[in-house]
Amino acid sequence: MKVTVKESAKCQKILNIEVPPEAILAEYDRFYNEVGKSAEVPGFRKGKAPRQILERHFADRAHEKVLSNLVSDNYYKALEQEKIKPIAMPQISNVDFKKDSKLTFQATIDVPPAFNLKDYKNIKIKKEILKVSDEEIEKILGYLQDRYAQFSPVENRATQVDDYVICDYSYSVEGKQIDKRQGVWLALSDKMFIPGLSEQLTGINSGAEKEFILELPKDFHPAELAKKKAEFKVSVKEIKEKKLPDLNDEFAKMIGKETLDELKVQIKEDLSKEKETGIKSDMKSQIVESLVKSMPIDVPESMVTERENSLLQSMKQKMKQQGLNNNQIEEEEKKLKDAVQKEALKQIRIFFIFDKISTEEKIKITQEDVEKRIDDIARAHNQKKEDVLKYFSEKNVMDNLQAEIWEDKIVSFLIDSASITEVESKEKKDKN
Repeated sequence: MKVTVKESAKCQKILNIEVPPEAILAEYDRFYNEVGKSAEVPGFRKGKAPRQILERHFADRAHEKVLSNLVSDNYYKALEQEKIKPIAMPQISNVDFKKDSKLTFQATIDVPPAFNLKDYKNIKIKKEILKVSDEEIEKILGYLQDRYAQFSPVENRATQVDDYVICDYSYSVEGKQIDKRQGVWLALSDKMFIPGLSEQLTGINSGAEKEFILELPKDFHPAELAKKKAEFKVSVKEIKEKKLPDLNDEFAKMIGKETLDELKVQIKEDLSKEKETGIKSDMKSQIVESLVKSMPIDVPESMVTERENSLLQSMKQKMKQQGLNNNQIEEEEKKLKDAVQKEALKQIRIFFIFDKISTEEKIKITQEDVEKRIDDIARAHNQKKEDVLKYFSEKNVMDNLQAEIWEDKIVSFLIDSASITEVESKEKKDKN
């Protein structure tokens, strides 16, 4: 076998492979020896047909099988001979194959980028000082109060701001009914989904019916109805008043704590964990930006394209869940295409940079790492470890989990090696 290698595009090589006639004949011999053991040919006992008869009956199949085996075997031999490690399946082309002559073909392969690591230790990053304010704790307590609020029927008065109205409603645009619902709860506030709706529903009594016209907002979906006049018909069935529970030890017991002080401590701990995750994520972003900027390496176009398509597919799925139609999704995709291309390129570059750092620093995933992550996930979701393991196995996403652990270990190493300056939170700066 003769192999010549030449560079093609970025991170791409072309292998020109030539297989000699004797290797072709040997492969034909293997094929006919194997098929001859069980071949059933008229006029001969099973497995007893001579070679020349087999060649007449199995010529097409022999050509196809021998070619497939020769291309596959010699491709992998060429990789081993030239010490090349591809990162994707090859593109096979320019195949020239004749039984009594040589076989030649080309294999175009993507390969990892060749580059030298620049300084990845002592990267200068900023770390936000972790603080939880009393105002933040009070805000969470407010959310909890709201969740445990009681709704009491209102009698002998008209609706007012902050009431909840249980009603049937419908609205039409240009004579066409757009929506119709029954038994809907509407909170009367200036943040309602259509400006002016709160004012129209304030000051009316239970049992009242009202018709009115409002202009739909400019960001209304579907977009073709934006800023058009809509005719509303509303029938008020009941008025409810929201009453918040008092913040005391009894309220804390409803949440699962003995005292209000104990509840506040738990809230502070939860907020601290949440902020700690955000701070680490921000430091990771700074490190990634620094590494990509200092090492703008060439990467395989095929990997960038694949990652770009994956990002776009994920974004389109989210837009569908948000209620956007196909035309709207297509428009958004056009707007975001350049940004997605840049993000895909950055993600592939950082993958190869991380891979080289992990090799240099001998950062590996251990079984203990995986088990610890499974334990953490089980605790976070209040599930059994066995059920979490079963989920990852059935969904065939264990590789994804290991990749996540691998990246987290590298990021932790880089943060530990970084030159860190502590700074106040952005929120505190804005207040000052």
